[in-house]
Amino acid sequence: MHTQAILEHCASGGRRVPLEVFLPSAPATAPRCPAVLVLHGSFGLPPQYRDDIVSFAQALAAHGIAAVLPHYLEATATVPGTAMLPLIAEMQPVWRGIAADTLAWMAADPRFDKAHCGLLGFSLGANLALAVAMNPPAGPRPRCVVDFFGPLQGLPAHWARLPPVLIHHGSADTVVPAAESARLVALLAAAGRQAGSGYQLCSYPGQGHGFQGTALAQSRDTTVQFIQRAI
Repeated sequence: MHTQAILEHCASGGRRVPLEVFLPSAPATAPRCPAVLVLHGSFGLPPQYRDDIVSFAQALAAHGIAAVLPHYLEATATVPGTAMLPLIAEMQPVWRGIAADTLAWMAADPRFDKAHCGLLGFSLGANLALAVAMNPPAGPRPRCVVDFFGPLQGLPAHWARLPPVLIHHGSADTVVPAAESARLVALLAAAGRQAGSGYQLCSYPGQGHGFQGTALAQSRDTTVQFIQRAI
């Protein structure tokens, strides 16, 4: 049975940020459960992307890990899609603030364990996840980041501050080329991070900006396993 989202809100910069909260389907064995902040990409959550992104939140909840999915574009009244791409550089600080404030909201919520939290992002959401993991809000200390084909545009060069990073990228991605994730690997290695413990790159031949079929299932399973180990 799939976990259904609970609709909640948090505050960020005077804005009311809609959240979808996915709680573990089985009773937690501890007073608080680990939790992951899930960040969608620049196309938001239209029907063609929503089910895939939500499936990650549901898979985490099925394994005892809560997932919180903020609608950060909705909070800034930004229309998702190609028309908003020129706005990314201007809006990045605002969206990073929303992501950080959502993580702080999670840390203050008695349902979640702030010592066992992580971040998972897709495309623009991966960029935001990396930025927040480099400079997390006071309280929560992210223990891992999962980066699905995220661009590095505008990121601060604090690579050594990142917790372990799992990177997914398709070889046929024409939106964010796979070379971007290869560059991230090089930056992490130059910062002294070790392959395996500090970062892991998973490549998917023939997959584009968004995975399908076996690749989607494989990336979801790998993500859940990585978060379970790291968090």
